[in-house]
Amino acid sequence: MADTMDGSPNPGPGRAYYLLPLIFVLAGAAIFGVVLWQGLFHLTGLLVQVVAPGEAELSLVHGQTYTVFLEQQSVVNGRIYATGEVNGLKCTLNTARGEIVPLRQPGMTTSYRMAGRSGRSALEFEVPEDGTYKFACRYENASGPETVLAVGSGVGARIARTVLTSLAAIFGGVIAGAVAFLGIFFLRRKAGEHAALPGQAAV
Repeated sequence: MADTMDGSPNPGPGRAYYLLPLIFVLAGAAIFGVVLWQGLFHLTGLLVQVVAPGEAELSLVHGQTYTVFLEQQSVVNGRIYATGEVNGLKCTLNTARGEIVPLRQPGMTTSYRMAGRSGRSALEFEVPEDGTYKFACRYENASGPETVLAVGSGVGARIARTVLTSLAAIFGGVIAGAVAFLGIFFLRRKAGEHAALPGQAAV
């Protein structure tokens, strides 16, 4: 609180209060970074990695859409994989009874890059019932490089939710900072006008 020259208190906030908007903006930026990093870092935990050519048994749930990602960069059991273009790799999914589950191209492309891993969506599917399924990938007519596929559900939604939450945090911080700045500015101006009345002068 500032004082006028005649000793009467000036109710306007001091200049130090302008630090408050900066704090709001910095807090929003910090939350943005933390939410984005944690959300994308833990995203890889939703994915089961399969080295191809090869196969794996997957526990899958009915009612969810699963996506198969082709990872260009990956780490599996301490081994680093880096793959460019992959041609002729065919993947199949079978029930425990040997029935074929159809695989299709995804309706939209989803990609990620984090923690030494990067991938893009290549296939998607749904399963008819809960259970264990055999997922296998082989080169059809020739040999090819070892590559890593990652299978999981809800990855695209998780990425979108993480990004939107992060953006909400930083925009919320900026908006809160702007509101605080304007509030302080107008309070100080009003206090200055009050101090400038006859017989008063602001310090």
